[in-house]
Amino acid sequence: MRYLLAVVTSVILLDFSGVKAFADVSYADLFLAGRGYKPVEETRSEKPTTPRSSSGSSIPDNPLYKEWCTKTFRNGKQIYEAYKEIAFDIEYRSEPPKTDYWQTPVETRQSKKGDCEDSVFLFFSQLSELDIDGDVVWGWVVNKSDSIAFAHVWYQLFDKRGRAYIVEGFSKEWNGIIPEETITGTEKRVPTLMLRHVQIHRVADKMIPQFTESFEDEQFAWGMYLHNTTIIKNIFQKLQDMLTRYRLQVSQVSASIQQLALGN
Repeated sequence: MRYLLAVVTSVILLDFSGVKAFADVSYADLFLAGRGYKPVEETRSEKPTTPRSSSGSSIPDNPLYKEWCTKTFRNGKQIYEAYKEIAFDIEYRSEPPKTDYWQTPVETRQSKKGDCEDSVFLFFSQLSELDIDGDVVWGWVVNKSDSIAFAHVWYQLFDKRGRAYIVEGFSKEWNGIIPEETITGTEKRVPTLMLRHVQIHRVADKMIPQFTESFEDEQFAWGMYLHNTTIIKNIFQKLQDMLTRYRLQVSQVSASIQQLALGN
Protein backbone atom coordinates (compact mmCIF):
# COMPACT_ATOMS: atom_id res chain seq x y z
CA MET A 1 0.00 0.00 0.00
CA ARG A 2 1.23 3.47 -0.85
CA TYR A 3 1.65 5.68 2.19
CA LEU A 4 -0.36 8.91 2.23
CA LEU A 5 2.18 10.86 4.25
CA ALA A 6 2.95 14.27 2.81
CA VAL A 7 6.65 13.99 3.54
CA VAL A 8 8.87 10.92 3.66
CA THR A 9 12.47 11.31 4.79
CA SER A 10 15.30 8.80 4.92
CA VAL A 11 18.68 8.71 6.62
CA ILE A 12 21.68 8.51 4.32
CA LEU A 13 24.00 5.78 5.58
CA LEU A 14 25.90 5.02 2.37
CA ASP A 15 29.67 5.14 2.21
CA PHE A 16 30.54 7.40 -0.73
CA SER A 17 34.29 6.96 -0.35
CA GLY A 18 35.86 6.45 -3.75
CA VAL A 19 32.77 7.70 -5.55
CA LYS A 20 33.29 10.11 -8.44
CA ALA A 21 30.78 12.96 -8.34
CA PHE A 22 29.42 14.72 -11.42
CA ALA A 23 27.30 17.87 -11.30
CA ASP A 24 27.65 19.45 -14.75
CA VAL A 25 25.83 16.80 -16.77
CA SER A 26 22.29 15.51 -16.79
CA TYR A 27 21.10 11.96 -16.26
CA ALA A 28 20.23 11.90 -19.96
CA ASP A 29 23.83 12.79 -20.87
CA LEU A 30 25.35 10.13 -18.63
CA PHE A 31 23.04 7.12 -18.64
CA LEU A 32 19.70 7.45 -20.39
CA ALA A 33 20.78 6.26 -23.84
CA GLY A 34 21.75 2.89 -22.41
CA ARG A 35 18.99 2.34 -19.89
CA GLY A 36 16.01 4.25 -21.18
CA TYR A 37 12.74 2.50 -21.94
CA LYS A 38 10.86 2.51 -25.23
CA PRO A 39 7.51 0.74 -24.81
CA VAL A 40 6.45 1.32 -28.43
CA GLU A 41 8.06 1.84 -31.81
CA GLU A 42 9.28 5.38 -32.33
CA THR A 43 6.83 6.92 -34.76
CA ARG A 44 6.25 10.64 -35.14
CA SER A 45 3.33 12.32 -36.79
CA GLU A 46 3.88 14.39 -39.91
CA LYS A 47 2.43 17.41 -38.12
CA PRO A 48 4.44 18.44 -35.03
CA THR A 49 2.82 20.30 -32.20
CA THR A 50 2.92 24.08 -31.71
CA PRO A 51 6.27 25.68 -32.70
CA ARG A 52 8.40 26.25 -29.63
CA SER A 53 10.59 29.14 -30.79
CA SER A 54 10.96 31.87 -33.39
CA SER A 55 13.34 29.60 -35.32
CA GLY A 56 10.39 27.43 -36.29
CA SER A 57 11.51 24.30 -34.41
CA SER A 58 8.73 22.31 -32.79
CA ILE A 59 8.04 19.53 -30.34
CA PRO A 60 7.43 16.20 -32.11
CA ASP A 61 4.39 14.05 -31.57
CA ASN A 62 4.19 10.27 -31.09
CA PRO A 63 0.64 8.86 -31.23
CA LEU A 64 1.73 5.36 -30.17
CA TYR A 65 3.56 6.69 -27.12
CA LYS A 66 0.54 8.81 -26.24
CA GLU A 67 -1.66 5.71 -26.47
CA TRP A 68 0.75 3.82 -24.21
CA CYS A 69 0.68 6.61 -21.62
CA THR A 70 -3.13 6.68 -21.74
CA LYS A 71 -3.41 2.93 -21.20
CA THR A 72 -0.69 2.79 -18.54
CA PHE A 73 -1.37 5.80 -16.30
CA ARG A 74 -4.36 7.60 -14.88
CA ASN A 75 -4.46 11.01 -16.59
CA GLY A 76 -2.15 9.50 -19.19
CA LYS A 77 -2.86 12.10 -21.88
CA GLN A 78 -1.75 14.90 -19.59
CA ILE A 79 1.31 12.92 -18.48
CA TYR A 80 2.23 12.45 -22.15
CA GLU A 81 2.06 16.19 -22.85
CA ALA A 82 4.03 17.05 -19.71
CA TYR A 83 6.75 14.49 -20.50
CA LYS A 84 6.98 15.62 -24.11
CA GLU A 85 7.82 19.16 -23.04
CA ILE A 86 10.63 18.24 -20.63
CA ALA A 87 12.09 15.67 -23.03
CA PHE A 88 12.15 17.76 -26.22
CA ASP A 89 11.64 21.43 -25.39
CA ILE A 90 14.15 22.03 -22.58
CA GLU A 91 17.95 21.97 -22.86
CA TYR A 92 20.05 20.94 -19.88
CA ARG A 93 21.99 23.81 -18.28
CA SER A 94 24.23 23.31 -15.28
CA GLU A 95 24.55 26.12 -12.77
CA PRO A 96 27.76 27.88 -11.74
CA PRO A 97 29.53 26.51 -8.65
CA LYS A 98 27.85 27.35 -5.33
CA THR A 99 24.71 28.43 -7.18
CA ASP A 100 21.38 26.68 -6.75
CA TYR A 101 18.59 28.84 -8.10
CA TRP A 102 15.30 27.00 -8.60
CA GLN A 103 13.54 28.38 -11.65
CA THR A 104 9.78 28.55 -11.70
CA PRO A 105 7.99 26.65 -14.50
CA VAL A 106 7.30 30.05 -16.11
CA GLU A 107 11.02 30.89 -16.13
CA THR A 108 12.02 27.46 -17.45
CA ARG A 109 9.44 27.61 -20.22
CA GLN A 110 10.67 31.08 -21.22
CA SER A 111 14.39 30.27 -21.18
CA LYS A 112 14.04 26.73 -22.63
CA LYS A 113 16.89 25.73 -20.30
CA GLY A 114 17.25 24.34 -16.81
CA ASP A 115 18.64 21.58 -14.64
CA CYS A 116 17.04 18.55 -13.02
CA GLU A 117 14.79 20.28 -10.48
CA ASP A 118 13.68 22.81 -13.10
CA SER A 119 12.65 19.96 -15.38
CA VAL A 120 10.82 18.15 -12.58
CA PHE A 121 8.80 21.18 -11.53
CA LEU A 122 7.94 22.04 -15.13
CA PHE A 123 6.61 18.48 -15.44
CA PHE A 124 4.76 18.82 -12.13
CA SER A 125 3.26 22.18 -13.08
CA GLN A 126 1.31 20.64 -15.97
CA LEU A 127 -0.16 18.01 -13.65
CA SER A 128 -0.40 19.85 -10.33
CA GLU A 129 -4.21 20.09 -10.31
CA LEU A 130 -4.68 16.41 -11.19
CA ASP A 131 -4.85 13.36 -8.94
CA ILE A 132 -1.52 11.87 -9.97
CA ASP A 133 0.03 8.93 -8.13
CA GLY A 134 3.59 10.19 -7.94
CA ASP A 135 6.36 11.79 -5.89
CA VAL A 136 9.02 14.44 -6.33
CA VAL A 137 12.27 12.93 -5.03
CA TRP A 138 15.54 14.57 -3.99
CA GLY A 139 18.52 12.27 -3.56
CA TRP A 140 21.55 10.65 -5.15
CA VAL A 141 22.03 8.43 -8.19
CA VAL A 142 25.00 6.05 -8.00
CA ASN A 143 26.13 4.20 -11.13
CA LYS A 144 27.20 0.74 -9.99
CA SER A 145 29.74 0.01 -12.73
CA ASP A 146 32.06 3.02 -12.36
CA SER A 147 31.04 4.65 -9.04
CA ILE A 148 29.81 7.81 -10.76
CA ALA A 149 27.36 9.54 -8.43
CA PHE A 150 25.56 12.83 -8.44
CA ALA A 151 22.90 14.69 -6.54
CA HIS A 152 19.68 14.55 -8.49
CA VAL A 153 15.98 15.42 -8.43
CA TRP A 154 13.54 13.16 -10.23
CA TYR A 155 9.85 12.39 -10.54
CA GLN A 156 8.62 8.97 -9.45
CA LEU A 157 5.40 7.94 -11.17
CA PHE A 158 3.11 4.96 -10.51
CA ASP A 159 0.92 3.30 -13.11
CA LYS A 160 -2.62 1.99 -12.71
CA ARG A 161 -1.28 -1.24 -11.16
CA GLY A 162 1.15 0.47 -8.79
CA ARG A 163 4.28 -0.20 -10.84
CA ALA A 164 6.95 2.46 -10.24
CA TYR A 165 8.50 4.51 -13.06
CA ILE A 166 11.29 7.10 -13.09
CA VAL A 167 10.62 10.18 -15.23
CA GLU A 168 13.69 11.86 -16.75
CA GLY A 169 13.89 14.91 -19.02
CA PHE A 170 16.34 16.29 -21.62
CA SER A 171 16.48 13.04 -23.62
CA LYS A 172 15.15 14.21 -27.02
CA GLU A 173 13.78 10.69 -27.34
CA TRP A 174 10.78 8.67 -26.21
CA ASN A 175 12.71 6.73 -23.58
CA GLY A 176 12.48 8.82 -20.41
CA ILE A 177 9.59 7.16 -18.52
CA ILE A 178 11.45 4.13 -17.21
CA PRO A 179 10.18 1.16 -15.13
CA GLU A 180 12.14 1.34 -11.91
CA GLU A 181 12.99 -2.36 -11.81
CA THR A 182 14.76 -2.16 -15.19
CA ILE A 183 17.52 0.10 -13.83
CA THR A 184 18.13 -1.36 -10.37
CA GLY A 185 20.88 -3.61 -11.71
CA THR A 186 22.91 -0.71 -13.05
CA GLU A 187 22.27 2.09 -10.55
CA LYS A 188 21.19 2.81 -7.00
CA ARG A 189 18.89 5.72 -6.16
CA VAL A 190 19.15 7.01 -2.62
CA PRO A 191 16.27 9.32 -1.65
CA THR A 192 16.95 12.14 0.77
CA LEU A 193 13.45 13.60 0.66
CA MET A 194 10.21 12.56 -1.04
CA LEU A 195 7.10 14.73 -1.40
CA ARG A 196 3.81 13.25 -2.59
CA HIS A 197 2.42 14.91 -5.71
CA VAL A 198 -0.97 15.67 -4.20
CA GLN A 199 0.56 17.26 -1.10
CA ILE A 200 3.24 19.57 -2.52
CA HIS A 201 1.21 22.78 -2.39
CA ARG A 202 -0.10 21.96 1.07
CA VAL A 203 3.44 21.26 2.29
CA ALA A 204 4.65 24.60 0.95
CA ASP A 205 1.76 26.55 2.49
CA LYS A 206 1.34 24.88 5.87
CA MET A 207 4.14 22.52 6.80
CA ILE A 208 7.22 24.41 5.63
CA PRO A 209 6.67 27.44 7.93
CA GLN A 210 6.14 25.10 10.89
CA PHE A 211 9.14 23.03 9.85
CA THR A 212 11.39 26.11 9.65
CA GLU A 213 10.26 27.40 13.04
CA SER A 214 10.84 24.00 14.60
CA PHE A 215 14.44 24.05 13.45
CA GLU A 216 15.04 27.17 15.47
CA ASP A 217 13.88 25.63 18.75
CA GLU A 218 15.11 22.10 17.87
CA GLN A 219 11.76 20.54 18.76
CA PHE A 220 10.89 19.15 15.34
CA ALA A 221 10.04 15.45 15.70
CA TRP A 222 11.96 14.37 12.61
CA GLY A 223 15.20 15.56 14.15
CA MET A 224 15.71 12.21 15.84
CA TYR A 225 15.66 10.49 12.43
CA LEU A 226 17.81 12.89 10.45
CA HIS A 227 21.55 13.35 10.70
CA ASN A 228 21.60 16.50 8.58
CA THR A 229 18.44 18.55 8.95
CA THR A 230 20.14 21.48 7.23
CA ILE A 231 19.78 19.74 3.86
CA ILE A 232 16.05 19.21 4.36
CA LYS A 233 15.55 22.76 5.63
CA ASN A 234 17.34 24.14 2.56
CA ILE A 235 15.13 22.11 0.21
CA PHE A 236 11.97 23.28 1.94
CA GLN A 237 12.99 26.93 1.90
CA LYS A 238 13.89 26.83 -1.80
CA LEU A 239 10.64 25.04 -2.58
CA GLN A 240 8.57 27.62 -0.75
CA ASP A 241 10.41 30.48 -2.44
CA MET A 242 10.01 28.96 -5.92
CA LEU A 243 6.29 28.25 -5.48
CA THR A 244 5.67 31.75 -4.11
CA ARG A 245 7.35 33.34 -7.13
CA TYR A 246 5.54 30.95 -9.48
CA ARG A 247 2.09 31.83 -8.12
CA LEU A 248 2.88 35.54 -8.47
CA GLN A 249 4.01 35.05 -12.06
CA VAL A 250 0.90 33.03 -12.94
CA SER A 251 -1.36 35.70 -11.45
CA GLN A 252 0.48 38.40 -13.42
CA VAL A 253 0.06 36.46 -16.66
CA SER A 254 -3.65 35.95 -15.92
CA ALA A 255 -4.08 39.67 -15.23
CA SER A 256 -2.37 40.56 -18.52
CA ILE A 257 -4.64 38.19 -20.45
CA GLN A 258 -7.72 39.72 -18.84
CA GLN A 259 -6.55 43.23 -19.72
CA LEU A 260 -6.00 42.20 -23.33
CA ALA A 261 -9.45 40.61 -23.46
CA LEU A 262 -11.06 43.78 -22.12
CA GLY A 263 -9.12 45.89 -24.59
CA ASN A 264 -10.51 43.86 -27.46
